[in-house]
Amino acid sequence: MSQLTIVLLVTLFMMIMFIWHKVPFGVTTMLCCLILAAAGVVELNKAFTGFGNKTVVLIAPTLALSAALTKTELVGKISGWLNGLKGKNGMLLILAFFGIAAIFSQFVPSTAALAILVVFLTTLDDAGEITAKRLILPLLGVMVAWKFRLPVGLGASTFATLNGFYEGILSDPAFQIRLLDPFRFAVIPIVVLTLYCVFCWRLMPKEADSTVDTSKLKHREAELLPKNKQNLVYIIFCLVMLAMIFNKYTGQWLYLAPALGVLLLIMTGCLTAQQASKEMSCDMIWMLAGVLVVADAIGQSGAADVIGNFILRLIGENPSSFRVMLIFSAATVIMTTFISNMGTQSVLIPIAASVALAAGWDPRGLVLIIGTANYFAVGFPSGSGECAVAFAAGGYNPAKVLRFTLPYMLLAMLSCAVSAQLLYPLA
Repeated sequence: MSQLTIVLLVTLFMMIMFIWHKVPFGVTTMLCCLILAAAGVVELNKAFTGFGNKTVVLIAPTLALSAALTKTELVGKISGWLNGLKGKNGMLLILAFFGIAAIFSQFVPSTAALAILVVFLTTLDDAGEITAKRLILPLLGVMVAWKFRLPVGLGASTFATLNGFYEGILSDPAFQIRLLDPFRFAVIPIVVLTLYCVFCWRLMPKEADSTVDTSKLKHREAELLPKNKQNLVYIIFCLVMLAMIFNKYTGQWLYLAPALGVLLLIMTGCLTAQQASKEMSCDMIWMLAGVLVVADAIGQSGAADVIGNFILRLIGENPSSFRVMLIFSAATVIMTTFISNMGTQSVLIPIAASVALAAGWDPRGLVLIIGTANYFAVGFPSGSGECAVAFAAGGYNPAKVLRFTLPYMLLAMLSCAVSAQLLYPLA
């Protein structure tokens, strides 16, 4: 059996187990890593390297920091305010959360931002229509719609990153992405997907998943820290957030600051080592670490080449401009469900640029489609790091939330294709 076949079977197994959801997501992904190592697809010393991935290094201590916040009065006060706002004007509450998510996604990595916002979102009571269970995934939808789109913060270098994937294929300056192009292109998808999340969150299930215990995120008066230690938590948390927001200047401290923050909390007695260890080894971290390894295995097995060749066959001879746009939009979203965001871009952008070169097309629309739509694979936990956080926090069965995620992804594909056709037509 070829490595490609093994990887595809393991991926299929992972998807089935996610839907079945009889065991924690992390157990499923760790089993997949074990199978890949036993089959010789992944070297033993790399089978569990997902735990050392920079995304996991960022998220694990961020969860511990968030747990420390629940031991302060801040969470209780915000909880009271949110539930009061929920009773008076639920739509205003939703808009407030979504607005904060859109802002956070420009300056703070979405995985970390989502983990922090979930702490406050889960303080909502379970009465009424608006519950944390129904808002976590729509919150993700808004966050990825806005992610890296404004030419500020983390999004200021998006254009350069995209150019780097294909400038060796097409060196004509006229075909290079400019600073404002990612935002101009994303306006239509942003509006469409944000409105969808604002008005269609009711498609999410109301019932709680019995396999998920979100109570640990709830505020408990009995666990409040003394005032002086609460102030320390606030100071350390703010410093960590500043390191993330000003990542242009802090460099690798974007990933190291949360870990340093947790160590300081432990040393000052604001958080015990046992509490920190429990948060940093939760199912969410296991799943995220495992998904990263499986995604790398898919990329290295040749599956990406198979997908690329399939796309070229779909395009055919003399295709319409919009058809090409739609094919690449769909391929990007589907491919990112199984392969990392960066892996999808590194495979599809050179293919798009090569096709454009051969046909005499303007490649910018295709490149921007791939550079944008790769964030919209929200149907499975394997779609991205922030998807893993959202599915773990909400305890979602992918099949049960499909009536929300499927229209979201279809709208994402269509809006990206329309935007590219209007702003950067192939010919």
